[in-house]
Amino acid sequence: MLVVVIVAFAALSYWNSTSGKVKSSNGTFEDQYISFSYPTSLVAVQYTYENYTLVDFYNSTDTNFAHYVGNIRFSTNNLTNLQRVYSEGAMGKYKSYRTWQGTDINGPYVFILLDSGNTGVQTLQMDFKSEYRAAYNEILKTLNIKQIPVLDILR
Repeated sequence: MLVVVIVAFAALSYWNSTSGKVKSSNGTFEDQYISFSYPTSLVAVQYTYENYTLVDFYNSTDTNFAHYVGNIRFSTNNLTNLQRVYSEGAMGKYKSYRTWQGTDINGPYVFILLDSGNTGVQTLQMDFKSEYRAAYNEILKTLNIKQIPVLDILR
């Protein structure tokens, strides 16, 4: 089910992006909202929207789903739903933010809760396939949240 959601989200991302996609494998990412480092063995594909960015990661310059390894994106979530769907997760901390994080059958994930509520909470979500845990850890270790976007469509 999660794979279907990821495929659908990636397809929508591609077709609905306002400035298309930008591929990079230089090992660093920065926009007005976030910055982080990632392994140069991965290809980052950035989809830019009017007021936020989604980054998908692939293990090849051939960016079809067979080479997909993970992503990082802003979204809005309900903490109770996250706890139910990702029941193996646990509350944690990332800098000054609360998190819901863990590892499921697909691999590691984290939802960084960017405000104090429990419903309609804006999050920075990151998930990777389990064999790319080192890449996930590198990104999380170097992640800097510079600005929280205003996601009117998600509120």
